Amino acid sequence: MTVMEEGTLASQRPLLPPLALLIVCVLVALLLPAVTFVADPLIRSDDYPALLGLPDLFYIKTLNEGRWLNYIWHLRGVVTPAWLNFLVYNLFWAIYLGGLVHLALGARIELWRKVFVAVIAGLATPQILISLWFNTLIPGLGVVALYALLSVKLSSRASRGLLLIFVPIALTAYTTYPFLLLALCLLRQDFDRSWKDLAGLLGLFLVSFVLGLLLIFGLNYLEHGIFGVVMADWRSPKPAQDLASLMQNLPVLWNFLDQILLKASLNNPFLSLLQTALFGGAIWLTAKRDLLKAIYPLTGLVLCLAIVLMSGLKSGVGLPMRAGGFAWVFYAVFLGWLSLELQERGRDRLGRNILFFVAATYIAIAGMERHFSGSWQNYSRTLAAEIGPGEEPVLITGTYRSLTSAKRSQLQSYYAVKFRLEHLTGRQVYVCEFEEKACQDLPDALKTGLNPDADQQQHALLTAGGNLVVLFSPTPIMQEKLEHNRK
Repeated sequence: MTVMEEGTLASQRPLLPPLALLIVCVLVALLLPAVTFVADPLIRSDDYPALLGLPDLFYIKTLNEGRWLNYIWHLRGVVTPAWLNFLVYNLFWAIYLGGLVHLALGARIELWRKVFVAVIAGLATPQILISLWFNTLIPGLGVVALYALLSVKLSSRASRGLLLIFVPIALTAYTTYPFLLLALCLLRQDFDRSWKDLAGLLGLFLVSFVLGLLLIFGLNYLEHGIFGVVMADWRSPKPAQDLASLMQNLPVLWNFLDQILLKASLNNPFLSLLQTALFGGAIWLTAKRDLLKAIYPLTGLVLCLAIVLMSGLKSGVGLPMRAGGFAWVFYAVFLGWLSLELQERGRDRLGRNILFFVAATYIAIAGMERHFSGSWQNYSRTLAAEIGPGEEPVLITGTYRSLTSAKRSQLQSYYAVKFRLEHLTGRQVYVCEFEEKACQDLPDALKTGLNPDADQQQHALLTAGGNLVVLFSPTPIMQEKLEHNRK
């Protein structure tokens, strides 16, 4: 019997448990494309209330979208910086992805392979787009992350039972978050599959989802006197009343499929076809070895897509690309399984190259998205420095839609300008294009904005009537995307 010294044993222990190391590696990978973004991340206009803890500005979303968990988060009374919130959001996302690949690929699979799969699931274009609401989504993603950790520790049967608790809560944060919980149950490998078991799992999920809807409807009835969710007028809803009106809403379906199949691939048909082919090949090889292993996640994916599409068809409201982000969780794991199948068939290099290529492509695309999203942040910092602190209100004339940085960052409302400059300068800011009353005493020449003949000039500053006036060009190069009035 060999006796080893205590120091030798200690030196052989890993610094972090395998799951913790996996989560750290995934977090680093998620932040890699955001190196220049994380210090001052872009914040969407309707995400500022979460950053600043202003529940009154978010309250209407409880009725319009059922976001009760997020509203409670707005009541916390503690304001933390955007960079910290962004890190917390990505930490929760890394915890979920780490738990997912641990359960779907197995504890003994190489670390690099699991990290690549997590990157594909976590840095797909829809996931990057939804991450711009990170301040609002922290509590919901925290629920998802907690469920992932519990799922790793608990048996498949026990984690399924928790769906009755976690799905309703997750639904009050974001409509598609419950789908991430279902994906964990369908993709894990430590249970015996059968058609009866699949039907039971999907039935349990649907019951949990309905309980979530009843929770939202009940809260809306108690608070607003309305049992249901009322779509905001600015979304231009066209509720389907019969088959004819349902058919009129079919463009919502085609537009959504175009979003997730083509636009999520940067409108590149080759990249879209390549990803689709890889998905098809992964499904085929997985099903060839174990039919039910492929059927479980595919059935869940179809169910989740059906719920999203039925919602769009029924309401007539367009479905954004970010609403389909959950599909990449299934896609990524199938690619992971594809790489393992190729390894067993003696084609390990091909499997490694596929994962590396797709993951590297997603990191590059995410880096570009983060870079362009940061254009407004960089420009507005410079503008805020010129404005400086002070007591004078700031009046903005012309239109922010004339700014190249606003177009690159795809600002969705004038609130993005108003809140950003108020946050940076501490001054009261009014955008004359939409807040005419605050600017009624300005001379007409100033209301027009910057002289169109100004050569390469983005803005100008001057004082008038006790106000600091910021002049933008009156010629827009982009469209206003969201509502103008906030209740």
